[in-house]
Amino acid sequence: MLAVLCFAQLILLLDFSIVNVALPRIQSGLGFSANGVQWVVSAYALAYGGLLLLGGRLSDILERRLVLQGALALFGLSSLLAGLVQEPALLVAARVLQGAGAALAAPAILSLITTGFAEGAQRNRALGWFSAASAAGFALGVLLGGVLTQTAGWRSVFFVNVPIVAAIMVGGRRLLAPSNTPSAGRRYDLPGAVLSTSGSAMVIYGLSQVSRPGPAAAWWIGAGTLALGAFVLAEKRAQDPLVPLSILRLRTVSVANAASVLVPGVIGAVVLQLSLYLQQVQGRSALTTGLAFLPLGAIVFLAGPLAAVLSGRIGAKPVCAAGALLVSLGVALLIRTSAHTGYPSLLPGLLVTGAGFAAFFATAAITATQGIPDGQQGLAGALLNTAQQIGTALGIAVLLTVAATGSDTTATRTTGLHRALLCGAAVALATALLVALGLPKAATPQPLTAGPSPQTPARLPAGPSGPS
Repeated sequence: MLAVLCFAQLILLLDFSIVNVALPRIQSGLGFSANGVQWVVSAYALAYGGLLLLGGRLSDILERRLVLQGALALFGLSSLLAGLVQEPALLVAARVLQGAGAALAAPAILSLITTGFAEGAQRNRALGWFSAASAAGFALGVLLGGVLTQTAGWRSVFFVNVPIVAAIMVGGRRLLAPSNTPSAGRRYDLPGAVLSTSGSAMVIYGLSQVSRPGPAAAWWIGAGTLALGAFVLAEKRAQDPLVPLSILRLRTVSVANAASVLVPGVIGAVVLQLSLYLQQVQGRSALTTGLAFLPLGAIVFLAGPLAAVLSGRIGAKPVCAAGALLVSLGVALLIRTSAHTGYPSLLPGLLVTGAGFAAFFATAAITATQGIPDGQQGLAGALLNTAQQIGTALGIAVLLTVAATGSDTTATRTTGLHRALLCGAAVALATALLVALGLPKAATPQPLTAGPSPQTPARLPAGPSGPS
């Protein structure tokens, strides 16, 4: 069961970064303009970030397994469509559908894990593997994108999803039993869904426009902020709110989500900046650029489960703070990068950054879902994913602006990269302080409602032939 859910999560995160390396080939292959090709990335991000809260609530109200199966079907079919299209507008539309499928699937995946394993050591280990799959999927997407683009063409970065999703759906049908009973008589919070979706999408889009001249970015961010403010007011009055605001009063939830805006933003921006620098300044091919990130993906996959086990022994708080601190150190080590830097000089920074990100990602997921009743686990997962998505958009927008220079020479681009990396290291360091000072000392917070103790045996869904 855990393997199926981890593979599902990996393919969702893989799709964030696998397209980045293929963008130049997509632009020339379909005739996108220089500005228009960014919509291949932005369309996915807008749909994903905007619909996460709705997806989280649906996984709490409806049966999670069925929500996941439907979402994966949408994701797989839209991936097939993206690989077959011949027009730029159709590719953007397919990416919107991909993002919608991912937004519905991600909260269901996380809530199936958190409700399938009892809170404590067993859930921590499960979330360690989940976090390893998430972070490794993002890092390995750069590698796989380079390999596929150079060997099989840009369409293969979409086609690769189809057989993997089909296998996950078959495995899920056999191994995942119903985990919750659909809520009878519950009303759907339509105003909340509209305001949260539009507000999140407008903020994310505005952030993607920050590096461009003109007031468009400020207008979109301002409009999105107003919509989210109206969403908070609407939730206070809603009979069945999309997001019960009481969940945000837990320090573990609020601090973990705030930290998850910052560190994933640094990682997303650093991976994007380095991949562009290696290709455009150092002259590496898409394949060798992808291979350069292989050690990062490997260390993330190995360190995630270890961090989860360690958090069960000494608490999630010190491991989470140490992870953010390692990210700061690793990004600072990457400042040595120049036009003539060899790969051995990059490797220590990539390894330290990957180890820190794995430790942070695993313990942030543990902390953000501790003490939450089963009926709100989908919401908790949606909040965490939304924080990471907005954080990635924010990090890329800010660090791309910091790295921007007036000219396009090697020296100015190197200076810009160094400025961005220094800023990223400072943000990760500030996140470590936030976690150290903001999270409560207790390793396990008090739950919102009475629930099973950490010693309760894992509640694994029964498979077709008995308990899994």
